[in-house]
Amino acid sequence: MKVTLPDSSIMAKMHRVFFRFPVFVLIPLWLVASACGQSSTAEDDTELASLSIDGERLIQHVEILSSDEYRGRKAGTEGGQMAMAYVEAAYDELGIFPVCGDTFRQPFSFEGRNGTVDAVNLIAHIPGTAGEGAIVLTAHYDHLGVFNDDIYNGADDNASGVAGLLEVARAVQSAPLTHDLILAALDAEETGLLGARHLVGSDCFDDLDVRLNVNLDMISRNKAGELYASGTYHYPFLKPVLENVETRENLTLLFGHDEPGSTLMDWSNSSDHAPFHAAGIPFVYFGVEDHEGYHTPEDVFEDITPAFFQSAADFVHKALRSLDEAIPGFPPASSD
Repeated sequence: MKVTLPDSSIMAKMHRVFFRFPVFVLIPLWLVASACGQSSTAEDDTELASLSIDGERLIQHVEILSSDEYRGRKAGTEGGQMAMAYVEAAYDELGIFPVCGDTFRQPFSFEGRNGTVDAVNLIAHIPGTAGEGAIVLTAHYDHLGVFNDDIYNGADDNASGVAGLLEVARAVQSAPLTHDLILAALDAEETGLLGARHLVGSDCFDDLDVRLNVNLDMISRNKAGELYASGTYHYPFLKPVLENVETRENLTLLFGHDEPGSTLMDWSNSSDHAPFHAAGIPFVYFGVEDHEGYHTPEDVFEDITPAFFQSAADFVHKALRSLDEAIPGFPPASSD
């Protein structure tokens, strides 16, 4: 699918981008404006790194991706292709690069109930300053689609994670990490983590020298202001790094959902971090506990908690930078 951005002469207002389907992708003004760049001095880069994630941009991503026009973004459907086109356009406007060939798209297919389903991961690259080793930031852009005429919009699951990925990417593009940052907007998570499995099993992945996976799945809806960092049971050296990251007043960082046999559900294999974990690659999974909207038509934009969401995305950005600095002290990766 091709998305054609409008001429810069009409950037003064929100616009619609049309492609070959009769529905539209909404591309906000700031996607275009972000391509114009900021100051390139080291001083300005340092200042940009300290800025929080832009809350307005973050919220707009979720509002658009979870709108009815996207029809629940199910893998292999028109709505799923619309979401793919939206993320791809955002990558283009950020000025970031493909890493698995000359395109962001990493296609794969699987057998669904009604035949073969074509799906697409979107993989991009922001070079680090050291030129070796990579962190993979993942978020799945698919959701459940439409059942019995009900649209499962998937605002929290996982338009929120995609929004976080895109805005963290914007911040890192302005002030790169030491390690390369690989952005992986993954398809077909809801069908069995198929996009993540395909990425980790690909020839491209073997060439990336991945040191860490940071996975975002459901980070926008929690009335208590609680964000979980799951994975430190398996990789305890990550916990002190995260404990030292500053949080805003309306966010409480919790650890857990990763210990077999505990009173909390074990999330170790519940999202796109699982194939990384199986490959012996350390992971941190940021997410909230299930809420009443989880996997229902009530997972809608109107019910996210915006202030918490902004704080969660801000924390993810800061945590990513702290983890980047800590990687040289990590023990060698091995399957557990």
